Amino acid sequence: MGYRLEGPPLELEQPIQLASEAVSFGTVQLPSDGQPIILLADRQTTGGYPKVAQVASADLPKVAQLKPGMAVNFKEVNIEEAQRDFLKREEELLQLKNSVFNKIKEG
Repeated sequence: MGYRLEGPPLELEQPIQLASEAVSFGTVQLPSDGQPIILLADRQTTGGYPKVAQVASADLPKVAQLKPGMAVNFKEVNIEEAQRDFLKREEELLQLKNSVFNKIKEG
């Protein structure tokens, strides 16, 4: 459902109560223990913890492949950068697909 991060606890400036709202693949929630959770593909559809970040779509496969104890670094990007990275990844996947298809066709 999610990738729980460990480290020095994060704290909100003011505790808040939130109504449950929609969450998506890559939403970073902050539960009361201060240890963020990155929601993955099998996440719940709604959540009540504060949402503190969103992992860019292009980086979600990297997060899904993390092993316990691995370090994670975050970098703020704007929407244009996130979209550019997503399109670049899609192009790379299309090239890979075409390469595999051509190899199968040749063999």
